[in-house]
Amino acid sequence: MPTGEEQLAASRILAVTEEELRRIILDLHDGPVQQLFAAQSQLRGLQARLNHNEAIPNEEYQLTFQRVSRLLEASLTEIRQFLGTFRPPDFASQDLVDMLHGLFMHHELTTGVVVDFLVTGSDTTPALRLPGKITLYRICQEALSNAYRHAQAQQQRVQLHLAPHEVTLIVQDDGIGFQPPPLRGPQATEREEHIGLRGMRDRVDLIGGTFELDSKPGQGTRITVKVPIHD
Repeated sequence: MPTGEEQLAASRILAVTEEELRRIILDLHDGPVQQLFAAQSQLRGLQARLNHNEAIPNEEYQLTFQRVSRLLEASLTEIRQFLGTFRPPDFASQDLVDMLHGLFMHHELTTGVVVDFLVTGSDTTPALRLPGKITLYRICQEALSNAYRHAQAQQQRVQLHLAPHEVTLIVQDDGIGFQPPPLRGPQATEREEHIGLRGMRDRVDLIGGTFELDSKPGQGTRITVKVPIHD
C-alpha cells in the first residue's frame, strides 16, 4: 500500500499534469502560432500590394522574405522542442545512460547549447526500476530546458554517479540564477511559474528519492537528485 507521503505526491502530480497541459497550450499559442501568424501577415501584405499592381523594390522583397524565413525557422525550432518532449525513448528497454545521451543530442540540436556529460562510479548502470529511470530522465529534461529558456545559460553540465544502492543526478548551469522558492512545508510554493520545480519535487517524492535545488542570483543553478536502488 502507498504511504501517506506517496499518496500526497501522486495527487500533486495529477494537479501538476493539468497545469502542464494548460502551459503547453499557452506556449504553443504564444510561441509558434504567433510566429506563423506574423509570417502570414508579412506575406499577405506583400500579396495585397501586388494585387494593386504596386511596384515593390527588390530590396523590399528580400527584406520580407528574410523576415518570413526567420519567423518560420523560430517556429519550427519550438515545434521540434515540443515533439522531443512528447516522443520519449523506450524507458523500459533502454539503458539510462543511452537515453540521456539521446536527450542531450536533441537538446544541442534544438538550442545550440552543448551539454557536458560525465558518468562516474560503477562501470555498469544499476538495475533502476522503471519509475526511477523516468524520473531521472524527465528531471534532466526539465532542468536543461529551464536553464536555456529562463536562465540564459551558455554552459550546461550533467553528472550521473552510479553506485550499487543509489543513482545521483547533478544538473548545473552558468545562467543568471534565482532565489529558489520554498518547496517544502506550509510555505511551499503553488505559484504557476514554479510548476516545473514542483513537478520535479513530486516526481522524486513519489519514488522515495531526494531533491535539492541550489541557486543564487548571478551564480547559476544546481539540481541534485538521488534515487535509491531497490532489490
